[in-house]
Amino acid sequence: METVQGLLSRRYARLALHQVRYKKTIYRNRKPPTWASQVALDMFDQYYKRQFGTRWSSIRLALLSEPKHAALVNNFGHDPEAVCADLEALGAVDVMDGQQALRPARRAKRGVRGSAHVATVQPETVEESYDDDDNVQSHGTQETGVERVRDEESSPSLPVAATNLRLYSMADTSRFPPAQPDADGILTYYAMDAASVLPVLALNLNSGDIVLDMCAGPGGKTLAILNTSVSLSGIIANEPKSSRLKRLNQVLRLYLQRGLSVQKGVKVTSFDGCRWGKVSPNSFDRVLVDVPCTTDRHSLTHDEKTNIFHVARARERTELTDLQVKLLSSALAAVRPGGEVVYSTCTMSQMQNEGVVYMAMEHANQNSNILAEVADVSGLVQFFRNTFTFSEGCRIGALVLPSLPNNWGPMYFCRLRRIN
Repeated sequence: METVQGLLSRRYARLALHQVRYKKTIYRNRKPPTWASQVALDMFDQYYKRQFGTRWSSIRLALLSEPKHAALVNNFGHDPEAVCADLEALGAVDVMDGQQALRPARRAKRGVRGSAHVATVQPETVEESYDDDDNVQSHGTQETGVERVRDEESSPSLPVAATNLRLYSMADTSRFPPAQPDADGILTYYAMDAASVLPVLALNLNSGDIVLDMCAGPGGKTLAILNTSVSLSGIIANEPKSSRLKRLNQVLRLYLQRGLSVQKGVKVTSFDGCRWGKVSPNSFDRVLVDVPCTTDRHSLTHDEKTNIFHVARARERTELTDLQVKLLSSALAAVRPGGEVVYSTCTMSQMQNEGVVYMAMEHANQNSNILAEVADVSGLVQFFRNTFTFSEGCRIGALVLPSLPNNWGPMYFCRLRRIN
């Protein structure tokens, strides 16, 4: 006769076998997890392939490749010139040159800082030589003075605000070593995407301007504004999100000497950007609106909740365009008549770029009787044509496309001028 212990052991064995079979059935029917980056890639393949056609494959490769980095030299440091020399010793070149950023070897050979004068060469000529006067010679033929003056007059130039900006980049995707504190205890340079300075340059800052950086976190563009050669009357760095606000305050603390923020008229706020047009209408000379967007490169490389394609942020993604329109409309109301607003994103989406600009201009006109016009940014595009890859299909504003080897962007920016 079977003992009680034997019966119990057989029962437990059957229960254990049943649990194993049940778990196998559950896991067999369970769908594999959907990563946010894969959701983003699938949507980009569907949308951007129609937008860019055959060019999407090269853009896709650049987005999935290692991004290129740049170092914005902190002019408030103890010795910025020494920092520039150290970066050049690492093989970095000055992106603000605009002409030689893609050819660091030639720049090192010349040892001259500044734009080059390009001469016309014969079809069979593939080499150029440089004399001590920084002129291009080809087959012993030197530019005439008249031709040189004509080149200087026709060549695009940067705004006055850019004369003090120094932005260095490696020839490849090598990362800069972490910035170290100088003798004054502040960091020497800020690592960023080189295309991020383009919206700052598009602001076309003038001395005495009052500037609003409506979505300032994490602080790179605010720092670039402060590093320009323009003496501003004040700058408000606004960031409503607590995490990005914390980073903004940290950047200002690490890169500015104590008390310099007050001296420069920097004020950090955390208001809802959509309310600035009602709280402070007609108050600013320049407004930068670097709006929240799908952040294309980040969406393809991160799977945590910071990715807007995360399942927990589905509703936020569907409401994103409405938020962008409200922010830009608020900026148009906050800027004074005759002032300018720069709208920027880090996405290639036509809906979030040109679409939002058109909708915001119409919204501001219908609801606040505000008229605005699109201002020209072709000068910046021409100056940096050898540095960045710009989209040719942009109807208004300019769009930097990711491309190899200069893997920067995406970055869209458009300048609007308020008329009335």
